[in-house]
Amino acid sequence: MREMRAIRVPRFGGPAVLELVHIPVQEPGPGEIRVRVRAAGVNYADLMQREGLYPGGPTPPFIAGFEVAGEIDCLGAGVTQWKVGDRVMALCSGGYAETVIQNARAVFPIPGGLSYREAAAIPCQFLTAYHALITLGGTAPRMTVLIQAAAGGLGTQLVQIAKIRGARVVGTCGSDEKCAFAEGLGCDHTINYRAHDFEAEARGIVEGGFDLIVESVGGQVFDKSLRLLKPRGRMIVLGVASREPRPIPALLLLRNNWTVSGFHLNTYLADRSAMREALDALADWLASGKLRIIQSHTFPLAAAAEAHQAIADRRTTGKVVLDVS
Repeated sequence: MREMRAIRVPRFGGPAVLELVHIPVQEPGPGEIRVRVRAAGVNYADLMQREGLYPGGPTPPFIAGFEVAGEIDCLGAGVTQWKVGDRVMALCSGGYAETVIQNARAVFPIPGGLSYREAAAIPCQFLTAYHALITLGGTAPRMTVLIQAAAGGLGTQLVQIAKIRGARVVGTCGSDEKCAFAEGLGCDHTINYRAHDFEAEARGIVEGGFDLIVESVGGQVFDKSLRLLKPRGRMIVLGVASREPRPIPALLLLRNNWTVSGFHLNTYLADRSAMREALDALADWLASGKLRIIQSHTFPLAAAAEAHQAIADRRTTGKVVLDVS
C-alpha cells in the first residue's frame, strides 16, 4: 500500500507534540475526489485544535490542518464535474498531508493565475472575511469598521474587503512595521496596541463609536472593543486567541442596542447562494486587482511546529502555509 507524509497530533499540547508520520494513502469513495496537496494553510484554529481548545475540535490522534490547495489525482465513482489534474482548493480534515479526500461538491477551482500557496489562503481566511463582513456584517459605504490583528492572514483579507465595500477602516497591529503593512493594504488608520491603549486611540479617531468591529482576541481586548461600539453597532466574534472568553451582560446589550454575533464558517459553507456570491466576488476582485492574496511565510511540511510557534509568537504577517510539494 502506498504511504504519504502527514503531521499528526498524538496528544494535546504545544507545538512540540506535532510529529511527522507516514500513513496509508486513501482511495476516494463514490462522489469523492483525492487531492494531491501542494500547499496547506496554517490557521490560528489549528493551534487551538492542537491544544484541545477549539469548540467541537478533533480528539487525538488526528492529522492536523483543514485548508489545502493542490490538484486532483483520483476520482471516485460517479464524479463527472472534475477531471484528474484540475487545480482545486478546499476545506477538509487532515490537511497537513500529501493527499486528502473530500466530497467532490466541497472543493473549488483555483482562480487563474494564483499559485498553490496563494490559493491555500482562500478557503478559510477569504471566505471567513467575506461572510463576516458582508453576509453577516452588511458592510457598506461610509461605515466605520475596527479590525483587530489587521496585519495577520485573516486581517489582510478583512482590511481589503472592508475597503472594497467603501468602509472607513481602523486596524490594530502589534508593531509599527505591521501598522505600516496594514496601511499599505488600505487601512485608513492603524494603532500599535503594544505602544498605545487602542481604546483611547480609537476614540480619538472615530467620534461616537464604530458601526462594526471584528474581534478575535477575547479578554480585555473584547471588553474594550465592546465599549467602542456606537449605539446599534455590531461586533462579530471570530475567535478567542487570548484563551479568555468573556460573558456579555444582557442589560448592556439592551441599553445600547448592540448586537454581538459569533461566527463559524461551516454554517455559511452550506449556503449555496452566499457561497456563489463570495466566489464570484473573489474572481472579480482578483481579476480587477482590487484584492491581493498576501502569502508571506512558507514552511516545509516537516517544520509545521515552527509555523505554529511563529504564529503563536505573533511574528508573522499575511498568510502562513506549509509547502507539501
